[in-house]
Formats: sequence, C-alpha cells, structure tokens
Amino acid sequence: MENQTELERADGAGMSIIGCGITVTGNIVASVDLQLLGAVHGDVKCATLLMAEGSLIRGSIHAERVKVSGTVEGSVETQDLAVESMARINGDVAYSRIRIANGGIVDGKLSYKAADGADGGKLRLVGPVPATKGKGETILIE
Repeated sequence: MENQTELERADGAGMSIIGCGITVTGNIVASVDLQLLGAVHGDVKCATLLMAEGSLIRGSIHAERVKVSGTVEGSVETQDLAVESMARINGDVAYSRIRIANGGIVDGKLSYKAADGADGGKLRLVGPVPATKGKGETILIE
C-alpha cells in the first residue's frame, strides 16, 4: 500500500485499539501493538502499549515498550518505559530504560533489569518534535 495510515506499520501489521468508553474485563494477549483509550480490568501482554490520558488498567502489564499517560493499578514489566506528566502507576515497575516526565507518579518499587535483545541497550523512547517541526507531532528518538 502506498498510503499507509499512522496505525499501520511497514510490515503490514496494524495496531489494535481499545476505544474510549470501552471496558474490557479479562486478560489481553496480543502479538501486535496496543493503544488503550478505555479501560482493562485484567492483565495486558503485548509488543508496545500506548495508554492515553484517562485510560485505566487494573492488572499487570508485560510489554517491550510502554508509554503511560493514564492510570495503572498493578505491576509493569518492560524494556522501555515512558511515564508522561498525567500518568499514575500504583505498583512495582521492572524496567531497562525509564523516563518519568515532571508530574508523572510511580507509587511502587522500581527495579532495574539488564536490557535484553539485539539493540544493545539503545534508547528508544518517544519524545516531542523539535521546535522546527509541527506542533503535536511525536518522533522516535534513537
């Protein structure tokens, strides 16, 4: 496809979305990325988890990369963790790389774990676009 949407990756796999106003009761296991706008009452396991402001997970999270702007009531285990300014995590966190924005809250034990994988510990967090780019966009910092 020439014109892929933002939710489609180059390899053809898309991102699954749980929309605003939707509550899932039970565990979620996904081999693709997941964007959460609603709520999950159960554990979440996926490749990358993007939690929007106002989203909620009551359960544990296991993902390679996690960006939290909502609320997590449970443990988080990840390689890369970005805790945004509106985020709140109530539970223990195991991470290899972490970024906590001013105002983000983690109420629990933080445990460092050695990075695994072929990226050699390379930082891969999402950050703001420099002032020369359009507002509201994000880029991948490598």
